[in-house]
Amino acid sequence: MIHLVKQAQQGDADAYSELIHIHQDSFYRIARSRLYNDEDAADAIQETLLTGWEKCRTLKEPKYFKTWMIRILINKCNDILRKKLPTDNLENIPEPCADDMEENIMFKAMLKELSKPNQMVMALYYGDSYTIREISQILEISENAVKQRLVRGRKEALKSYEND
Repeated sequence: MIHLVKQAQQGDADAYSELIHIHQDSFYRIARSRLYNDEDAADAIQETLLTGWEKCRTLKEPKYFKTWMIRILINKCNDILRKKLPTDNLENIPEPCADDMEENIMFKAMLKELSKPNQMVMALYYGDSYTIREISQILEISENAVKQRLVRGRKEALKSYEND
C-alpha cells in the first residue's frame, strides 16, 4: 500500500485510483454518517478526492494516507454542513436497509441527540468500528479526548433514552 502512495505522490494517477478504490467504502460510510444523504456525501467525497490528488505530494508519511484522506473528508463534510441550515441534515436521514432496520433507526436517532463532537466520535467508533487510536489520528485529537467524548456521548445517549 505504501508503494502505491509513493507512486501517487509522483503523479501516477492509476496508483491514486487504486488507493481510492481500496478505501472507497470507508469514505462513503464516513460521509454518510456525517451528512445523511447521498448527494451531499457524493459531493464531499468528490471534493476530497480532488484535494487528495492535488495535495498528495505534501503527505509526509505514506503509511497515514487513509487517515489523511479521512481528515480531508471530515473537513469537506463540515464545510457542507456549515452551508446548510442547522436542522436540514438531521431531517434527511434515509430509511435503513431491511437488515438490522430497528437497530439502524435507533442508532441514527441516538446520534441525532448528541452534541456534534460526541456525535462524530460515536459514529466512527460504533458505526464504522474504528479504534480509539484511529479516531484520534482522524480527528487530530488525543486518545484521551476520544475516550472522554465516548464517555460523554454514552452519557448523552443514556440521558436521552431515559427522558423518552
